[in-house]
Amino acid sequence: MKFRTETRIRRVEKVVDGKVHEVDQKYKVEVPVPPRDLDATVLRAVTVGTCLVVAGAVAWSTVSIGDLLSQAAPTWVSYLVAAVFDLAWIGCLAVEWLARFDQRRARLPKVAGWVALAVSMAAIFTHGALAGSMWVGVFGALVSAIAKGMWFVVMRHQTCELDDETRQWVEAERSEVNGQRALAAITRQLNRTRAATADELAALDSGRMLVSARTDSVRTPDGRRTDTPDTVSGQPDTRIPAPALTGPDARTDTPDALSALAKEASGPADLVRTLSGHGVRLDEVATVAARLRPDMNADSIRRTAKRMQEKQGQPMQGGYA
Repeated sequence: MKFRTETRIRRVEKVVDGKVHEVDQKYKVEVPVPPRDLDATVLRAVTVGTCLVVAGAVAWSTVSIGDLLSQAAPTWVSYLVAAVFDLAWIGCLAVEWLARFDQRRARLPKVAGWVALAVSMAAIFTHGALAGSMWVGVFGALVSAIAKGMWFVVMRHQTCELDDETRQWVEAERSEVNGQRALAAITRQLNRTRAATADELAALDSGRMLVSARTDSVRTPDGRRTDTPDTVSGQPDTRIPAPALTGPDARTDTPDALSALAKEASGPADLVRTLSGHGVRLDEVATVAARLRPDMNADSIRRTAKRMQEKQGQPMQGGYA
């Protein structure tokens, strides 16, 4: 048995003048060397050689098929598409490797790989025949066949054959894990759908409340909409009927309802029209509006109320608080 010397480091205590500290100490040890794994070395060399053969096959088929396709398409497109022919069976080889523990799943990529190889070889042979050298086409096509064959041998060597009972056990384990993955994906989709539905319902409710508030703001105290055509002209009735200037308060809304309507007003004019349409007397609307919306300009509110009174032919009888 062979040995090799390795230098290692360990922590030891060092005492100087009675004080103890831990320090690093180097020491050497003889370690047995395992025998060289020739099988792994050979397999690694074969794998590297196979990769080189595949690279050469891809280069040759790309040049050959690209030159063939360039007779009917731009050169850069022809060579780009030419690489697809060999990449197809190389991709099938990769999928076949991933399914090496399940021969039933590996059957489809195996068959598809051989079909893709046959198509690639036919294209290379056709190029050689059209170029006037049939033998160049034959041997050029065999390059791809040799590359595919070497990969087939390497994968055949590393493929694990499972008996029927073991295969069934593996399939049961795979089915259980796939079920968990499917459940996770379905749960994710359902959660996303629920969130989108909740957002849509919230938006619809918000829009319904806004439409309801705007509809109420254009109704007169007697329930008639001011934005509907009148029976004479057919045009929207823009007149704002005013309650009687004398007598008891004709407002049907509670202070809380008026406050809610005032908060939705977009400006002094909208505020005055809304309050007037809900029963607030024109001689009091400026005072009520200024009290409900102190953030708005009081002068603008009073001017708007004054214009409305002048339009109705009613004098202004009060100020505002």
